[in-house]
Amino acid sequence: MYLPDDRFSTVVAFVEGYNAAFDGEPLSGFPEYVAKEVLGRHSSLHWSYIVASTRVSEIFDEGTGLDEIPAHLESDLTNTLLDLLESYEESLGA
Repeated sequence: MYLPDDRFSTVVAFVEGYNAAFDGEPLSGFPEYVAKEVLGRHSSLHWSYIVASTRVSEIFDEGTGLDEIPAHLESDLTNTLLDLLESYEESLGA
């Protein structure tokens, strides 16, 4: 895939755009999966913030936006997201 930059928020927008193009089917159940895998419980937070919390703990406490994630953490977060997407797909038996 080609993206205009390597920011985590750009990757999130790409994934959400892909999901929207297919009426939410690709990520059906993914938010719940991420909450369970990362937090160990249900959460009403958007999955991107839950993923971001793995490297930016203050994202919950201080209301840090995805566009405020330090540049040196962007690549790790993208890799974490890709790992979660792959493990989610595997959990579906796809």
